[in-house]
Amino acid sequence: MIPDRAALLASIAEGAAERERDDVSPFEQVAAVAAAGLGALPLTGASIRELLGFVIDLAEADPIVAHVLRTHYSQTIGFVRGGHTPWLDEVRAGKVFGNAISETGNVAAGNHDFTTTLTAVDGGWLLDGVKYYSTGTLYSDWISVAARVEGDRVATVLVPVTREGVSVVDDWDGMGQSRTGTGTTRFAQVRVAPDEFLSVRPRHEPRPAGDVPFLQLYLYAVVAGILRAVATDAAALVRSRTRTFDHAPAPEPVDDPILQETVGRLVSTAWVAESAVLAAADAVQAAEDAVRAGEPTEEVGRAASVAASAVKVHLDRVATDAATALFDVGGASASSRTKNLDRHWRNIRTITLHNPASYRATALGRLAISGEPLPGNGYF
Repeated sequence: MIPDRAALLASIAEGAAERERDDVSPFEQVAAVAAAGLGALPLTGASIRELLGFVIDLAEADPIVAHVLRTHYSQTIGFVRGGHTPWLDEVRAGKVFGNAISETGNVAAGNHDFTTTLTAVDGGWLLDGVKYYSTGTLYSDWISVAARVEGDRVATVLVPVTREGVSVVDDWDGMGQSRTGTGTTRFAQVRVAPDEFLSVRPRHEPRPAGDVPFLQLYLYAVVAGILRAVATDAAALVRSRTRTFDHAPAPEPVDDPILQETVGRLVSTAWVAESAVLAAADAVQAAEDAVRAGEPTEEVGRAASVAASAVKVHLDRVATDAATALFDVGGASASSRTKNLDRHWRNIRTITLHNPASYRATALGRLAISGEPLPGNGYF
């Protein structure tokens, strides 16, 4: 890690626990990442492994900041793939891209049956609708929006967050990842120019092979970074203890073999989590490379989806267990709100809720047993 990057991460880590505890949004920290040119990593030739390696580092410092940039990095990879020069210039200029894709309601998640619409008018378009789970948009300059257009097609457009008719509402009230801006975005007769269209495709047409696996794996890069922080906080907690129980196996907590084992297991969990994410990143890279080469085979797309899904299925359980085990090295004082150690469990558990691990595991099982293809939606 270059010194400047290390210094930036250290500055982001400083006060991260207090910001989360006090419900303070990290606007300065997100802006600092962009200003340092790190929002443009995909433009520098960085591989997906290298990019997610940075995300792990960033999530260790502050998982809110890392999560905010999820759509930004996904969108930037798409710009590179498509050679979208004007948008690449915006990324180089330090602009941040957010998202307005998901909607609430009775429609099944992942099928892109959007109620948000784009209507042609006066040589341009009007965008109308309401989105939710708009992670990162509160911090963004541009918003990537998915909407229905005539002919049962889906368009992706980019609109500036300051445009008339755009309302970003900071109403996400999740128990974890609480300042990611994962709330409501409204569009009321928002003007969209033809050159702000990124794509128009049939609603059921699959996305490029690496897109969805990258977005899903990104969340577990954030989890891997949190697990690093869990291990670090556990070791610090043991070092800080000045007394133990009368029946403990050692008079000093730092010499207690039970506490040492617990911390060692947390260190191991964090290492394996990071290794799994980076190994899966190579499968996602292979899918991205195939798309760029014009050879997006079914095999590379499936391998990327399997890799990202396997990481999720495994980490959903062991990561939450690790965040709980952190308290086993502390005693009652570890539950102090001042320490805010429960943020790790809350943040991990909130990330795991993006889609059910049980459905993922079942899909992997069907593939292994009978060869049934994985679902082709926005979660695989």
